[in-house]
Amino acid sequence: MSGPISAMAVGLPLLCVTLTAASQAEPQCHSNDRYQVVALPYADDAGNRFAVTHLDGSAPTACVFDESKADLVIGRQGDPLWFAELADSSLILSRSTGPEGDLVVYDLASGKPILDVPADDYELKGSAISFWQRTDRATADNCPGFAENAANGFGSVTSVLKVLDLGTKTVTATGESKCVAVQ
Repeated sequence: MSGPISAMAVGLPLLCVTLTAASQAEPQCHSNDRYQVVALPYADDAGNRFAVTHLDGSAPTACVFDESKADLVIGRQGDPLWFAELADSSLILSRSTGPEGDLVVYDLASGKPILDVPADDYELKGSAISFWQRTDRATADNCPGFAENAANGFGSVTSVLKVLDLGTKTVTATGESKCVAVQ
């Protein structure tokens, strides 16, 4: 006889431990004067779900993910969204499980995405987001670093610089482009 029954039979104390799921992640809270965003990481998958609450002049509540009290819930299992920034009524997210990802921007007032494009880096200045959007596979003819990228085991894509105006929710191209290495 072995295990807990044998330990009790010989008079040894039996220690009972309640285990909680090690994968239960804590929510992370972000807020400004207009919105509170509670990000809850998935237990067994990449990314987060986001519970968004309009503050209406009130202070943010405790950092608890409560879908039933949220005005908007963003994200679903299998869609690896990550918090980047909360700017006025815009929620800036990235979507990625690897080196290249997408830039995703939600207009929280409407609850709708206003941008979802293949881009990794962005810069927010005032109410404008500048980003390099990957557009086309590059070739040796249009990419000066094409051969070097290929020799290093990388592909090449053309990226164009664009600007999202958060006020008008319009995207304009600047005319600048570059060739970048991708995995």
